[in-house]
Amino acid sequence: MHTIWTGERVRLRPFRDEDERCGIYEELHVTPNQFWGAWWSARQKVSKDFEEAGMLAADKYSTFAIERLDTNQLVGYEEYGIISSIAAWVGTFIKPEHWHLGFGIEAKQLCYCYLFESFPLVRVDSGTLEHHLRARSGLLKSGMTFEGCVRRMHPTAGRFCDLVTYYIFREQWEQLPIRQVVRRGAL
Repeated sequence: MHTIWTGERVRLRPFRDEDERCGIYEELHVTPNQFWGAWWSARQKVSKDFEEAGMLAADKYSTFAIERLDTNQLVGYEEYGIISSIAAWVGTFIKPEHWHLGFGIEAKQLCYCYLFESFPLVRVDSGTLEHHLRARSGLLKSGMTFEGCVRRMHPTAGRFCDLVTYYIFREQWEQLPIRQVVRRGAL
């Protein structure tokens, strides 16, 4: 049984089917974006990951669909993975026409709820590129703390960019207001 995590603006839910998952992935990544550059996995690989566990495996890379509550539109996806018995990571991709509305911040927070309530984690990590100021701001607004910089980590547009890293500990998550508004429901 899968759980849906609902906030005030968005819900995280399993993808309805492989076509929905592959469609949003292709829409967001078929053209290199201004920050990350080319970010493409062949549909065959995405399809294989979907077939195995609906993209919600506890022990490997997984994703939730991000759906707007006011229109029920699919606006992006939240990805996550378990790093070790005490740590996980998250990443958020939102369609540009839905930027600046708080959907990515809330999606991250809902994913923290899923991860900390489902696993005995101590921390959740994330990272973005040093020059991606909007993403950096979103990580801080979601409750994360800046940790550091990994120099020349990601190739984009013919140069190597620095990766900045963030974390949230369980104790920090326990203080977030999202915990009082999140609704959990089964499919």
